[in-house]
Amino acid sequence: MLKVVGASWQKTRIGTYILIGAGLLVVAAFFVAGMDRPEYDGTYCATAFWTEKVGLQIEYWKQQNDLVNIPKGAARICYKDSIYQNGWAQLEIETQRSYPDWVQALGAGMLEGSLTWNNIYNQWLNTIGSACDKDENAQNFCTWLRDTISANYFATKQRALARADHDQYWHQIALYFFQLEGLEAGFKRGASRSRSDVEEEIPFVDFLLMNSAADIQDLKIYYENYVLKEGNGGQSEKNFFLPSATMFTKIFQSEANSGWQLLFGHSSAGSYSSMLRIQKRYKFRYHFSPDQRSNTVPGVDISFTGYPGILGSTDDFYIVKGRQVQSIVAGVAIKNENLDLWKNVPVTEAIPLTARVMAANRISQSRRTWARAMSRHPFTGNKQWVSVDLKKLNALEGSQHSNGGEVENEIDIPTKSEVSADGLIWVVEQLPGLLHVKDVSNSFLNGNTTWVANGVPYFDEILEASRVPAENFSMDLPDGDELNTLESVEKYLRLNGFRGDLLGDESVPYGNIDIKLFSFNAKRGLSDYHAFAGPIFMRFHHNQNEDTLTSESHVVVDLATELEVITERRPVRNDMRAIAMRRGSGPFKWSTVVERIPGAEHEGHPDEWDFDHVSPKWAW
Repeated sequence: MLKVVGASWQKTRIGTYILIGAGLLVVAAFFVAGMDRPEYDGTYCATAFWTEKVGLQIEYWKQQNDLVNIPKGAARICYKDSIYQNGWAQLEIETQRSYPDWVQALGAGMLEGSLTWNNIYNQWLNTIGSACDKDENAQNFCTWLRDTISANYFATKQRALARADHDQYWHQIALYFFQLEGLEAGFKRGASRSRSDVEEEIPFVDFLLMNSAADIQDLKIYYENYVLKEGNGGQSEKNFFLPSATMFTKIFQSEANSGWQLLFGHSSAGSYSSMLRIQKRYKFRYHFSPDQRSNTVPGVDISFTGYPGILGSTDDFYIVKGRQVQSIVAGVAIKNENLDLWKNVPVTEAIPLTARVMAANRISQSRRTWARAMSRHPFTGNKQWVSVDLKKLNALEGSQHSNGGEVENEIDIPTKSEVSADGLIWVVEQLPGLLHVKDVSNSFLNGNTTWVANGVPYFDEILEASRVPAENFSMDLPDGDELNTLESVEKYLRLNGFRGDLLGDESVPYGNIDIKLFSFNAKRGLSDYHAFAGPIFMRFHHNQNEDTLTSESHVVVDLATELEVITERRPVRNDMRAIAMRRGSGPFKWSTVVERIPGAEHEGHPDEWDFDHVSPKWAW
C-alpha cells in the first residue's frame, strides 16, 4: 500500500520495521504477563554512602527480598512496618568499622529517621505532643523540661567531645548524640521525600524528650517539689501506686542431663498511647575511641524492644552480643517515696538513661564492667537492673563452644552445692544520687534460683533509702518446679499482669503493654526469644472433651478453673483496687475504651491488640 501511494522503498522498509517491532512488543507483553512477579513482604531498605568530599548520601532500594546483598556503604538499614499484622515493626541497621565512628552514628540515625518518619511522627503526637498540650500545668512543665534538657544536651555533648579521646564511656555518649542528630535529619528527609505535609514540625528538643522518656517521670517529681516549691509533699498516687514492669529470672540445672538453662521473662509497664512498637537490632562497629586504629567495642550487636524515634529500649530489655560478649540486660523502674534524695542531685548534669545504658552495653566485656559503667552519673532514671553473662553460663557446663561445634570436656557437671560462677549475674540498683551494685551469682545459684522483680529494691540499703513498704508490692511465686518452660513463665506474667483499662470508673490508659520471653540452654548453646505486643490478657487453655474426640473435636474452655487460679495467686492489692484480670477481659480494643479513658491518643495503632508472638529473623 505504501508503494501504491508513492512512498519510497526506504520509507517502505522503515514502516515494515515499525510493524514488526510493534508485533514483537505485543508478544513480549504476553510473555511478561505470564511470568511470575516477585512477591514482597513490605521490607524497605536503604544505604548511607560517605566520602570526605561529598559527605553522606542515601540510596533507597524500595522493597527488597534479598536483604543479605543490600550494599553496605557506611551504614545500611532494612525496615518492615507490620504493626497492624503482629503488633511490631522490625528494624535492622548495620555499620562498617572502616568508617569513622561519627559517620557510622550519623548515617545510622539518618537511615532510621528517613524510613520510620511516619511512626516517629505518630509516636510524638501520641505522647509528647498530646501530653504537653493537655492543660496549663502540663504546658508549664514542658516549657521547663525543654529548657532543662536543651541546656543539658549542649553541655553534655561538649563534655563528651572533649573527653572522647581518652575516655571510652564519653566517646559512646558523643556517638549517641551524633545518632540522635542524624535521626532528626533523617526524619525531615523522609517526610519531605514522601511529600507529606505533617501538621506540626517536631523540634529537635522533642527528639531529646522522646529519648529521655525514662528520665521525665523523675524530672517531673523534681519539678513539682523543688522548682515550683509548692509540691504536694510526696508523689501522687498515680505516679507511685501504678505497678511497674515485671521481670522474671530463673537459672537451673534441668533433669534428664539437659544442662544449665536460663528462663527470662519481662513485661513492660507504660502508657497505652506509647504502643507503637519496634523490634530493633543495631549492629554498630564502633571503636573504643575516635581513633579508627583502636579496637572495636565488645558489644557490637544489640537487639532490643523499642519505640519509633528512640535510640534505646525504654522497655529496658536488651540482648547484647559480640565476639567477646553474650548477655541479657533488663530492668524495671524502682519505686521511691524518699523525696529528700533529690536535694543533692545535680539535675542539669544528668545524662539520659538511654545514653548511659547503650554506652555500657557497647564498652563492657563483663558484667562487672557493665555495672561499673552504669555507676557513672546515677541521677535520673531510677531502675533495678539484672545483667546475665551467658558465656559464664556456658562455663558451668564444663564444655567449650566454638564455631565448629561443641567440644565436651571430661569433667562432671557441678552439683548445685558446688556451683561457683563469679560474674554470671550482677544486680544494679539506682535511686537519685545513689547506686548499689553486687555480683549475686553464687548466692543466686546456691540459694533461690528464681527471682521476680516488680519495682521493690533488692538490696536492703536501697530499700531503706527508698522508704518503700515492700509488703504492699509482693507477688506470689509458684513452686519452682512449675516454672520450667517459657510457656509457664508467660502464663505467670499474664496472671500477675495489670490492665488499667479494667478499673471501671477509675480506668487509666496504663498497664503491662507487652511480654518478652527468652531462654538459653548452655549445653546446646541454643536460645529462644519471642515477644507479644499489646496490653496483656489471659489466654485461657482449651481442654478437649475426651468423650467427643471426633474430626471436629468439641473444645471446652475451663474458665472457672483458670479464674480460681488467678484468685489464689493474685489477690487484689490495696494500691490497685482491682484485680485487673477479671472475667471476660479479653484483648484490649481502643474502640471499647475511648469513652472511659478520653484523651488517650492512639494515632497509627491497630484497634484490637490480639496478636501472637513474634520472633525476629535478622538478615545480618
